[in-house]
Amino acid sequence: MIYTPTKKKTEFPGKFIYSNTLLLIANRQVAFKVMCTATFILCLLTSFAQKQKLASPQIVKVAVVMQDPRIPSMGNKRMHELFKTPGYTFQWNDPWKLAEQYRDSLNAISHGVVKYEFVKIYDENIFFTKLKNSTELLSLDKLVSLLSEPGWATLKKDGTQFDYNAFIQHYGFCEMRDRNEINEVWLWSFPYAGGYESTFAGENAFWLNSDPVTNTSCKDLLVVMGLNYEREMSMALESYGHRVESIMRKVYGRWDNKAADPNNWEIYTTIDKVSPGNAQVGNIHYPPNGNSDYDWINKRTVSTYADLWYSYPNIKREGKKAREVDCNEWQCSHSGYMSWWFRHLPHYKGINVKDGHLNNWWEYVVDYNAAMKKEQQLKNKHSKHLK
Repeated sequence: MIYTPTKKKTEFPGKFIYSNTLLLIANRQVAFKVMCTATFILCLLTSFAQKQKLASPQIVKVAVVMQDPRIPSMGNKRMHELFKTPGYTFQWNDPWKLAEQYRDSLNAISHGVVKYEFVKIYDENIFFTKLKNSTELLSLDKLVSLLSEPGWATLKKDGTQFDYNAFIQHYGFCEMRDRNEINEVWLWSFPYAGGYESTFAGENAFWLNSDPVTNTSCKDLLVVMGLNYEREMSMALESYGHRVESIMRKVYGRWDNKAADPNNWEIYTTIDKVSPGNAQVGNIHYPPNGNSDYDWINKRTVSTYADLWYSYPNIKREGKKAREVDCNEWQCSHSGYMSWWFRHLPHYKGINVKDGHLNNWWEYVVDYNAAMKKEQQLKNKHSKHLK
């Protein structure tokens, strides 16, 4: 079944959401801290905005595939309402709400330079998941049986894989992409669906936190985000962050935080652990003060030059003071750090004449081919000034 998307922005009590200026979280004490921090950041942004012009909003058209069917034999409830992860008591999240929160979050934390819009929504009871020892796609009845097994024994023993070629061909996503009807696909699915957090299909596709899908008819690049509604919104944002990391590594041709001549992407992701006293924004797993993966609640204080990224491409440290931060900077939470990290991504007009890349990194992330074409056009225009 295909739904006609609505333009209305929806907020959902009890879940955290992003607005254009701050992150709202259900816990009131945390929300107060977020508001205070957001007010400070907003002042910084207002100051820097006087010098730097935001990039123009870029519409990104999304086809959303919901694999959250109603199950007639179980009261016609949706899958997310019926199953729980073995060993846990929490209820799975409603993917219909998650999808809208995800869209609104990305639009907000990009400072509005990205405008995700749903152009197609598919409500499905067909799947493209196989057990690894089988060539057959799982039926609804078979999936219900597997998720009803104690401890998910078969799923854990046999493992699963996702048939991207069958998925893309079934919906005609390559044709939609090449006609510019869509830019990307968001697949919201159940645990053990077998897909990747993000992947590319299309000519000259490259690593997008997974190997690209081959043997498709796509001419242009098509992103497929694989999102698990068992997990919280912060995990979906983390998946998007790994997509950013893969693409920016491709743009700059390298990602080595120990390089003697670091490029701007390497500078952006610098952490204190690797370069003491020189931390910037960090990467998706490591905040600037992190000592290990996922170290978002570390209260260790470090000096960071993260604020410089609000005046990109002017990130010279001469005459600028670092600021002392610990995890309170992002409310010592996974979701808070995701928002903080994304908000620092360069999002301004023009091209950086020093490195030849766009001042708006979001353009590469949402449409790599179009961004590279624009980059070349601006290089030609500003060739006398490029170093």
